[in-house]
Amino acid sequence: MDISTLPAQPSENTWAFVDELKAPLWHHHDWTVRAAADGEADLSEGVRVIPEFPDPQGRLDTAYADLDRFLAAGGIPVGTGPFTIHTVLAEIGTEEAFRVEVERGSCRVLAGDCEGIRRGLFHVEDLMLAAEGPFLPLGCVERTPFIRRRVSRCFFGPIKRPPKLRDELMDEANYYPDEYLNRLAHDGVNGLWLTVEFRDLCRTQFTPECGTDAPRRLAKLRQTVDQCLRYGIHTYIFCIEPRAWEAADPTIQRYPEMAGANAYGNRKTFCPHSATSQAYLEEATRSIFAAVPGLGGLINITHGERPTTCLSTASAVGVGTVTCPVCSALEPWEILHASLGAMERGMHAVAPAAELISWLYMPQPQGPVGYQLAPWVHDIPAHTPPGVILQFNFESGVTREFFGRELVGGDYWISTPGPSDRFRQVAATARAAGTPTSAKIQTGCSHEVASIPFVPVPSLLQRKFAAMRDLGVSHTMLCWYFGNYPGLMNRTAGRLSFEPFPEDEESLLLELARRDWGRQAAPAVEAWKLFAEGYANYPLTNLFQYYGPMHDGPVWPLLLRPEDAMLSPTWLLGSTTTHEPWPPSGDRVGECIHGAFTLAEAVELARRIDQAWTRGAAILSELRDACADRPERLRDIDLAEALGIQFRSGHNILRFYELRERMLRLDSPERLQLLTKMRAIAEDELRNGPRLVELCERDARLGFHSEAEGYKYFPAKIRWRMDQLQSVLDHDFPQLEAAINRSERL
Repeated sequence: MDISTLPAQPSENTWAFVDELKAPLWHHHDWTVRAAADGEADLSEGVRVIPEFPDPQGRLDTAYADLDRFLAAGGIPVGTGPFTIHTVLAEIGTEEAFRVEVERGSCRVLAGDCEGIRRGLFHVEDLMLAAEGPFLPLGCVERTPFIRRRVSRCFFGPIKRPPKLRDELMDEANYYPDEYLNRLAHDGVNGLWLTVEFRDLCRTQFTPECGTDAPRRLAKLRQTVDQCLRYGIHTYIFCIEPRAWEAADPTIQRYPEMAGANAYGNRKTFCPHSATSQAYLEEATRSIFAAVPGLGGLINITHGERPTTCLSTASAVGVGTVTCPVCSALEPWEILHASLGAMERGMHAVAPAAELISWLYMPQPQGPVGYQLAPWVHDIPAHTPPGVILQFNFESGVTREFFGRELVGGDYWISTPGPSDRFRQVAATARAAGTPTSAKIQTGCSHEVASIPFVPVPSLLQRKFAAMRDLGVSHTMLCWYFGNYPGLMNRTAGRLSFEPFPEDEESLLLELARRDWGRQAAPAVEAWKLFAEGYANYPLTNLFQYYGPMHDGPVWPLLLRPEDAMLSPTWLLGSTTTHEPWPPSGDRVGECIHGAFTLAEAVELARRIDQAWTRGAAILSELRDACADRPERLRDIDLAEALGIQFRSGHNILRFYELRERMLRLDSPERLQLLTKMRAIAEDELRNGPRLVELCERDARLGFHSEAEGYKYFPAKIRWRMDQLQSVLDHDFPQLEAAINRSERL
């Protein structure tokens, strides 16, 4: 495979979606002129907003300004006219709960806090969007969140990991512009997370070498916190602490009691049980939250992903033991209780309202073999310190039958919504113990396909949130680095976080579609159903997520002659060690399904996705003319078509190599029939390329992968692959056909 002409990755100044996110949310409502119907209040002659709700900090200024722009976009006179909207302080319920009361000449938005008023004003806008005009249904609506905190992440922010290793707290870029936050707030997002490390932010009495650039980082963090709070969004710092020590770290030379067992090469785990360790953890968390008033909380992976405390030497499935001389005499939960308790005390000493979320990141096992979590894992929910929220992966360990075999999924799944049995057990134990529970999910997209802004399958989210509601979950981390772009899926999660809960999937889909699609709601719902039906066939193996063709199949070469070329990681553009770019994926397709599916089975599942998605995208495509003046809906139609091309390409790639394997094992004339089918696949891929280029050129979101911090596919790379396909069609196919006609072995 010749990659000498492979085009370079587009520079960050070509990320046009950043400017799109900065643009005003409201431009022009494509509303049909009509009179108010019976049971509707008419706002067309003008609206005066009367802010009676006390707001000394001005937190609602952004919500009032948004409402003014919304009304103006609908041609409604603002600040004049007979209709009034009042915001009123009232005892409604929990944070964000609201009531909207609509009469002929007025509307009252009532809440007990600023964020309830914000939600109520957004609901007023949604009602007008669903009515397709300046009208509100008469009556009363009340909503209360059961998912109190919904934490997402910046779509284009640095991830602070190799190969780029960029830290958003060390540059001058604004990753949280006003209208981006406004979009997220409308979607129901009320938390955002960003990555930090204690050694960057904290210079404690025990670690005087650390925190060299802490003042700069903390200043940027304060700026971010203040900016996000203007939109009712709390900022959470994410970390994996206390991190294990390097063996030569000067801290453990001075304080050897802070080090536990030797582990993970030349490292030592953090032993939390000494007075020194307790004092360090308290001081570290206290210093951060004292320096950043209003910081929403800390999300901490306390077990998994990276080594931390002495419990890190024991895996979640019972492999390994705790070898620290101190901690080995304790119950496993006591180790985490010690570290979390100290962090909680430090944080709440200066920020009583902040939240400490302890994330047990336990995605194992996965694939065709299932294992149970170690018994000690199920002790932790009952022994989590007061004031700490326990977070667990919602789908990790989820099981499903394919072709008569049960498979186990790791992290993270939308196609198989979950929850896993292990999440149910953890949540039930936590509920019985009074420990608040957070569910780690993916919302917009997952590792299944993350090179697009979101996958439009809202009904699959409904199944997640229905289970969360039944299990008493109160928080959710909506995404990892990807799956966070504003739009349908975020908005679905926001809606599903409130009572009254939609009665069924049909009512949810209609509610969502009426807001965005208006008179075209019914066909939009039918398309979403087909998308979910097809997407549910995604192969339940993480190898397919991490190395399969669904993310960037349109830039995979098709290799007619075996080259034994590796598959590249879907979540990276370059190696985390050499920093060299990964080549396009090759022909070792068995690597992405190894041990879980045969190649023929993977082809069949991809066919089901492809066919159902194609039908759904065709339904949306028929709405183009009706949505000619609704650019956001045209983008939704384009997104569905682009995903259809990706899924078709994934199906084609798997089928191409399945046919190739069969052909290479034959020595009969049947080889020509298989070669003809492979040629048809290559020609189909060649035809689809120009259309995807066209879609990419008008939507810069397509192909972008937030964790990869760049594009998995882009126009120049699609054209490069088209040239490769043409070369294979012009040269390799005729040569192979001639060899078959000569009865040669291949």
